[in-house]
Amino acid sequence: MSFKPSPVVCGPVVPPLMRPQVAEARRVRAAELFDQGRSNAQIARMLEAGDESVRRWKWV
Repeated sequence: MSFKPSPVVCGPVVPPLMRPQVAEARRVRAAELFDQGRSNAQIARMLEAGDESVRRWKWV
């Protein structure tokens, strides 16, 4: 029997090969929002990301 995570608990299931593309798209969008002068907190809310992730994206 294989394990299938519950979508209610884990959110939508993203196929493993798509995860890097989704993550990169979020980082690109964050860069656009930084260029617009948005705050880290605003970007975190807009992208549904953690504050620490946004801080890391800003310095990459």
